Amino acid sequence: MSTVPFFQSSPAIQSLRESDFDANSAYGEVIDNSLQANAENIRIRFDVAGGGGRADIQAVAFGDDGTGMDANTLHNCLTIGWSSRYNDRDGIGRFGVGMTLGAIHECRRVEVWTKEPKTEWLFTYLDLDEIEEGDLQAVPAPKHKKLPKEFADLPGAAHGTLIVWRKHDRQLDTSDRLIEDFRVWCGRTYRYFIWDTIEPRKTPLAITIDGIPVHAIDPLYVRTEKTRFPEDPKAHLFEEMTIQWNVDWTSPGYEEGRKSNIRIRMSKLPEEFRKRTGEGGDQPARERFIDENEGISILRNFREVFYGPIPYWKAGGAGWPSFMDIDRWWGCEVLFAPDVDRAFQVKNIKRGAVPTYHLKVALKDKIKATRETVLEDVRALWSLTGQADKEAKEAAQGEKLLQRAGSHDLAEGVVKRTAVPVNQLDAGKDASEEAHKAAANYSSWS
Repeated sequence: MSTVPFFQSSPAIQSLRESDFDANSAYGEVIDNSLQANAENIRIRFDVAGGGGRADIQAVAFGDDGTGMDANTLHNCLTIGWSSRYNDRDGIGRFGVGMTLGAIHECRRVEVWTKEPKTEWLFTYLDLDEIEEGDLQAVPAPKHKKLPKEFADLPGAAHGTLIVWRKHDRQLDTSDRLIEDFRVWCGRTYRYFIWDTIEPRKTPLAITIDGIPVHAIDPLYVRTEKTRFPEDPKAHLFEEMTIQWNVDWTSPGYEEGRKSNIRIRMSKLPEEFRKRTGEGGDQPARERFIDENEGISILRNFREVFYGPIPYWKAGGAGWPSFMDIDRWWGCEVLFAPDVDRAFQVKNIKRGAVPTYHLKVALKDKIKATRETVLEDVRALWSLTGQADKEAKEAAQGEKLLQRAGSHDLAEGVVKRTAVPVNQLDAGKDASEEAHKAAANYSSWS
């Protein structure tokens, strides 16, 4: 009896293209690999038909100055399920399927060039059309090949990797929208790498997209360096909270009873941004993405794996069933180590990681009091500024009346139309004089 392969290549690959990626998380898999290779600079370029705007994406190129790959690693890097760091929880990657699955989710051809120090550039590729036609049975053995001229400036000169996605056939939005959304996603997802030296890299990360640097985006609004608005006021950072959680039994070196600290950081956004109701959707707020800040940022090894309102938040008690518009005025990030991946339901594509029911209840219990304190403060400020705005509006209306009618004519009108009551407080007062005073008071309210 003949052997039967585990996978029928062409049908299996088509099925794998329907994975849970979106464009951003697919692009992010390449960045993650660059970080694992200790890259300090990552340069990304979109080749758009017609030069930009709403046109189609022809190719996406990712270049880095990481350590590069040897021939064996390059030969295997496009194989689904293979990884030189499988189940390594010290860095960002773990499962060994991300880069290839992400690539074929978006395009039909993947090309890889890589170079270690003091070696020549090596090349291999994967092409879904060639697989379907039967012309490609396996990943081609690496061979020496020069970099393509249009992307030769992206990787490091001495060492690094260049990955080019071609036959980009799954563009779900206009190219300008996709690129801008990706820029925002990068700035928030890799903010700690842009700010700091995260081991084992020696310097902070620099990412450029189409030659423009990616700015960090802080959902806490506490750190302003390397953001678009470094001179902005900083949010108030509350004292950090922690939850101790049992480590996964699948973790390397597992010991029964060992705990891992899950960190919770919360902030109250600067008063300058939230003096009045409605400011959370105005242009300055949109430029800072405050209008999208209704939820929680969850980070694994300082790399964001979830952002937004946590699904099914009502679980675990009444009093806070869901996230609301007003929740944009506080920030929250939850940081965890990979030894509690199961508690956050981390997927192989590092997208959509959310806490399990019991962890969700524990997080909600920790966060709730600070959230209520912030909302009370926000509403109190809105009440004060609302009253001040009302009085200012009335004063402005009075001023307009004086300008239109003239204070004398207005006063005479008040005399003619208004019966000034005479009582103990009015006794002995001249009606005409009091009307003049009343008219003048329109412009002095505060």
